[in-house]
Amino acid sequence: MARNTALPLAFFCLSITSVWGQPKHDYNWIMGYDYSQLPDQIICMNFNFCPVFISHINTVSEFWMEGSNTSMSDREGNLLFYTNGCYIVNKKGEIMENGDSINPGLIHRYWCPSGGCPLPQAVTAIPAPGSDSLYYVFNLDLGMPFFMTQYFGVAPEHLYYHVVDMSANDGLGKVIAKNRVAVKDTFSRGNVKAVRHANGVDWWVITPKCHTNCYFLTLVTAEGVQPPLVRCVGKVWSDLDGGAQVVFTPDAKKYIRVNGENGLNIFDFNNATGELSNPVVIYFPNDTFSHAGASVSANSRFLYISARKKLYQFDLQAADIAASKTLIGEWDGFSNPYPTIFFYSALAPDNKIYISGKNSHRYLHVIHEPDKPGLACRLEQRGVLLPSYNYATIPNFPHYRMSNEECDWTSNTIETALSGRALALYPNPTPGELWVNFPDMGERGAELLLFDALGRLVYRQWMAEPLSRIDLSALRAGTYVYVVRQSDGVTSGRIAKVE
Repeated sequence: MARNTALPLAFFCLSITSVWGQPKHDYNWIMGYDYSQLPDQIICMNFNFCPVFISHINTVSEFWMEGSNTSMSDREGNLLFYTNGCYIVNKKGEIMENGDSINPGLIHRYWCPSGGCPLPQAVTAIPAPGSDSLYYVFNLDLGMPFFMTQYFGVAPEHLYYHVVDMSANDGLGKVIAKNRVAVKDTFSRGNVKAVRHANGVDWWVITPKCHTNCYFLTLVTAEGVQPPLVRCVGKVWSDLDGGAQVVFTPDAKKYIRVNGENGLNIFDFNNATGELSNPVVIYFPNDTFSHAGASVSANSRFLYISARKKLYQFDLQAADIAASKTLIGEWDGFSNPYPTIFFYSALAPDNKIYISGKNSHRYLHVIHEPDKPGLACRLEQRGVLLPSYNYATIPNFPHYRMSNEECDWTSNTIETALSGRALALYPNPTPGELWVNFPDMGERGAELLLFDALGRLVYRQWMAEPLSRIDLSALRAGTYVYVVRQSDGVTSGRIAKVE
């Protein structure tokens, strides 16, 4: 059962109307964990707002985003569902109909009763080609194919897929196909990744095979999930394949896989045929301890590698990629309560790269301008303070857009709608005097609420007139989320207070 949370905004992930034509399927990042000693701690990073709005949301009790983690929003950026590789949870924080038990075997038996799938990047979701309401969820299980052999005993044996129909249950969704086998073999411990096909409609889902240099490529079309292709190229990975991260460049021309034991592996990728070619392998002596992270700038040029206490940039357009290695940051020694070293990372819709830590703490590191070379990329350690603890997690998304959008605060007016009625707040940013113009408010009036970056209510006022003057002079300079609420609905957005 979902539970109420103490934060006033946590009854939903706030979203606003799409202003760009590009899909916003990755606009809600769900992270953190919920358990009996620390309930109601799941975090939502909502990129519909500029800057990103971070809050708690309701969720299933004992729900962890520990290793496997993805979510799905509609084209306008409204949260639809999310999963930790154990359950598919709808936007109300309840297990979706038929969304339980999506990972039969060891993970269901030992991790899912209170937690989540521990394998990194072992779950991802994509829109179904040719449909406005269907979505695929892919995930790896965990079996014991190597028990009593020279290898570590457990490894995934199935790549499952499930089909979600969001037209069911009044938009809360239903899993209409579950635990279908896309591929049966032995796989590396994690690292399922999806990328758009060259036709702009279909999808590839790539999964590394265990102890080899082979990769399964599963094509998803309007006709469904196709039999996999197998591509074998590059370095043969050892049994120590855990703690890795994989990523495609946003232009889908390169596939990258990295961990501390097997190094940085870069391939050219043909998203029309699924071919992997021209492998490059780069090692990191003494920089990593089995785990590493990878992400790529929106312009597809600069690769960022997390190596525990160090963060590197590579130029993927350089004639010698290895020689382009540039140290852009070293861990500053901060712990809260555990060391905030560099781990998994991801390019966000705001064109920034966010980096998680290997341990539980309340921070994400931020690369503010990853399209720029060297130190100009502007790494900020602990650039985001989270409202609760996150353990290592960063969401696993494909890249959806031709280009990412950067935040723009040049507009001085916010215009939006509540139940179809015009609403405007100005000026924005404001030095203190804010006007709320709600000409169709009617006799019922409306309530204005302001929340700070941690979701705390800092201002509240009832408005009885269509044009209301609001005095915000007592508030500190910063960015706030506003909510205008009536009995038949709410609308929300961002407002900035300046000195």
